This record gives sequence, structure tokens and C-alpha cells, in this order.
Amino acid sequence: MQFDINSYKSFYFVGIGGISMSSLALILKRDGKAVKGYDRRRSDATKSLENEGIEVFYECGENNCTGCDIAVYTAAVDANHPEMKYIAAAGIPIVSRAELLGAIAKSYPNSIAVAGTHGKSTTCGILSQIFLSLNGADPTILIGAKLPSISSTFRTGHDGNFVFEACEYKDSFLQFYPTVSVILNVELDHTDYFASIEQMDKSFKHFMDNTAPDGCVIVNKDSKHAMLCAANHDGKIYTYSVKDPEADFFAKDIHFVGGLPGYTLVFKGREVFEAELSIPGVHNISNSLAAVAAAFMSKVPDEAIIKGLKDFRGVGRRFEYKGKINGAVVYDDYAHHPDEIVATLAAAKKLGGNRLISVFQPHTYSRTKDLLEGFKAAFCDADIKVFAEIFPAREENIYGISSAHIAEGMENALCIDSFEGIADYIKENVREGDTVILMGAGDIDRVAKLLF
Repeated sequence: MQFDINSYKSFYFVGIGGISMSSLALILKRDGKAVKGYDRRRSDATKSLENEGIEVFYECGENNCTGCDIAVYTAAVDANHPEMKYIAAAGIPIVSRAELLGAIAKSYPNSIAVAGTHGKSTTCGILSQIFLSLNGADPTILIGAKLPSISSTFRTGHDGNFVFEACEYKDSFLQFYPTVSVILNVELDHTDYFASIEQMDKSFKHFMDNTAPDGCVIVNKDSKHAMLCAANHDGKIYTYSVKDPEADFFAKDIHFVGGLPGYTLVFKGREVFEAELSIPGVHNISNSLAAVAAAFMSKVPDEAIIKGLKDFRGVGRRFEYKGKINGAVVYDDYAHHPDEIVATLAAAKKLGGNRLISVFQPHTYSRTKDLLEGFKAAFCDADIKVFAEIFPAREENIYGISSAHIAEGMENALCIDSFEGIADYIKENVREGDTVILMGAGDIDRVAKLLF
């Protein structure tokens, strides 16, 4: 459903404390709309909303939505949620978070949607930093993690450029019709919704086909399934690669200085400029190529691209430096899929140092069960592997799965069932020159708060 935001004056959000939901609520508030909403618990996000004058309810109530023209719900709730029933009983029209985001994006002449199983927030962050490096630029940005240069997950602007994440969960991204569609990778994930990789392929192909007729699709040539999705696309396609020089955008002469990568950008066989990154990892070279390609298609000058690549220092919870303990450096990362874990640990290994200690909190029981063999093979680069209990998110453990199933048979692996216990283990066992990586999409970052 594509609807006209200007037809509504008062919005009610169910699940208003989520990263994307809270950002959308603030965007509407600052655009002059009346906004209020419900969330099940207080958080830093809900405090920020309340500081902006947005009323937040923490108890379900049939009068919460009174006076609102339209309601917005997150994918984490369903029609049986009490708030959803109250909204239906009141006869208030309701749209999903994705439908609202799609309607907002539709109003921008150049909307860039970044999709993929992983890497979305980092790539959006790089692309946003590139736009912010352009003199006179005033982009609108919506990212799933805090971008340090704007001290927020979102920014409202007025130059016609909109950079945002396109989440595939429950096919949310099929509500978007962007000018530029970026496909970073396609791997099986969200197995509580996607029953097979073939189902994911079908959804990503549909997302590509929703690209505006005068727009283009940017695809990672190193992702087998992304290329399968693009095989029969009728519109303009540009490819990028860290492996194949035949790609439209290619990273040539990749090198590392102090663990940080650099490369020569080649576009259609022509060397364009030397790129230097301030974030580690070969996977981030690939992410940077996706951002560069989107910037090229948006006619951003080379100078701004070079500066943006160099100035980007990461986004929140993506290889985020947290501090030192006993002389060991501690990073926090959002990695929660086997491929992401492999990439994060490989990047950490390239930074050098002594032992690499991974602390992983699996996210959802279904993902842990369905991708178990991938998880068991993902920790080869870690010298010591610590596993926290599974973060349930929206699920009940009907699978009989636990973190111990990942650790089973691994050398130097242990399971610790509390964050306090994990923090104590780190304090007592890490030493000068070690690297500690906290990983997971749940609340594993609380360990850092116990350490520092």
C-alpha cells in the first residue's frame, strides 16, 4: 500500500522504541505531525522520544490511540497484540513500518535503498558519509545504527537524496520503489520467515524489479545468489567486486596498512582514484564499493567520495571500539549470521595482536537451529570462544537448542550463562595484546557496560 503521508496529521506507533520506528516517529514529528506511541519497555530510544515531546505509553490501553488518524506497527507485533486490537476496534487505518518508510522514500527524487543479508548499516553509513562530504549537500538518512558524524540513526535534509536500509525480514523491502537499489549479498537468514534460499531469491528479485524505471540496480558480483536474482532483471544493472576485474566497479591492488585497507578503484576498466578506508576488513572493501557505486550513480564528485571513504569511522555496534582492559582491546559488533562472524573475526585477525577472544550471543532459536553447522564452522579465527545464552527476541524455544550445541566439540570453547559471569571471565583471563570481540544482535553490548 502506497499512501500519501500528507493526508494524515496524527500518527500512532506500536513498537515506537525500535531503532527504525523511533527514527521515523522523530522524522514525522519534526515535519509537523502529531506523534505518540506504545512500547513494552522504557529505553534510551523512548527517553529520546519523550524529550522531543512525543508521548509514549508502556501499558496497553484502548484509549492510547485516541485522536490519531493512522497507526503504524512494527513487524515484531501481529494482529493479536492488544494494541492492534484496540486500533482495529477504533476503526483507525493501520500501515506497517515498511509501508510508512516506502511512502516517505517515494517523495525523494533520488532514494537509495541498501538491501542484503548483512552489511546494510555499514554500507548506508559509508554512503551517508560520502554525501555529507559533498559541499552544500543536505541528505536525508535513515540507518539501523548510530552514525557518529550525525550522532544519530537518522537525519532529515532537503536536497532530494534519501539513503536508507531496506530490510528483507517478512518481505518489508517489497514496499520500496527506490531510484537506486543496492544488493550486498543474499544468504539464508530469518529462517522463522524464509523457509529456503529459493524463497529469499524470489523476494530479492522482486525487490530489484521494484526499482524505478529510470533508476538502476547495483549488485555484488561476488554473491552467487545476488547474481542469480539479477539474472533476468530488465532494468539497468551495475556490478561490483573485490575478486572479478570484469565487474563494473572493481577494487584493484588491495593492500593493508596497520590492518586498514586501501585499493585502486576501477570503473569499467579505467582506474579512477586511490581509496583509503578507516575501518578494517575485506568485507568492508566490498561494502565501500557498493557505496561508491551508488554515489557514482548519484553523480557525486570523486573528491567527495574519497573524503567520505577516509572519514567514515564505522557505525554503532559495527566493530565499535569500547576500550581497554588489562591491556586488551575490546570491540563490540552486531555480527549474528555465520558469514558476518567469519568476516568480523578475519578483520580482527588482520589487526594483529596476541590472542583473539570471541564472545558470541546467538540471536533467535530458529536461526541458531537452522544455521547450526555454519555457526560451528565460523569461529576458526578465534583462539578462545565464549558463548552466551541465546537471545530469544520474538521466539519461544520450541527447538530444544542452546549455545552449547554451537560450542560442542570446539577447542577452547565455553558457555557462560550470565553477562556478569562473562565480564568476570574477561577481567580475570585477558592480557596485554589480546583482542576481545563481543558479537550478536541482541543485548551482548551490556557486557561492555559491565567492563567500562
